[in-house]
Amino acid sequence: VTTSQEARDSITRLGAEVCVHGANWNEANEKALAMAKSDPRAAYIHPFDDPVMWEGHGTMIDEASYQGPKPDLIVLSVGGGGLLCGVVTGMDRNGWHDVPVLAAETAGCDCFARSLAAGRIVELEAITSVATSLGAKAPATRALEFAGNHHIRSYVGSDSSAVSACRTFLDDHRILVEPACGIALAAVYENVPELEDARRVLVIVCGGIGISASKLASL
Repeated sequence: VTTSQEARDSITRLGAEVCVHGANWNEANEKALAMAKSDPRAAYIHPFDDPVMWEGHGTMIDEASYQGPKPDLIVLSVGGGGLLCGVVTGMDRNGWHDVPVLAAETAGCDCFARSLAAGRIVELEAITSVATSLGAKAPATRALEFAGNHHIRSYVGSDSSAVSACRTFLDDHRILVEPACGIALAAVYENVPELEDARRVLVIVCGGIGISASKLASL
């Protein structure tokens, strides 16, 4: 039910029937699993915990490696960790093992940061951030495993920082993104200490289906 109307409308326009269920992603996921099990025609596709998806995300790093020099740092948003797993997968196959990753989250959607600090999977009691596209209550196990053999830094910012970054990015680049993406942009706009002395920074900019100009204004 936290999925924005913009996202629901976009999916409906593709010809799909949208079923809205659950107060959070976990409850929606349980419903999806039950639906897939009861219908032999159904196929279940996990939104972030799937090696096939990670391979797809990793092609962004293939492209970056082809286009230019190795960056000093990669900045991306983390929800369940699918994008993170994909980016690290792409980094490994391109010899970018020494490049650190800054994993950005909003407070209230920071399951990865809490898991990283605890050294184990931590499940949030509730999602309290406006960045609902990051709304997994716990990250993929593989995301935490990657942190064990790769230099991953954590940054947790506020909803207001994420929304402000979305507005600034819209002015700078004429591209509208969700707060889930805005928190990664906020880390750069605010030059957070976690950037340290990185001079060449690669930012993964993603997440636009759940936002509109009016929605951003209301936030």
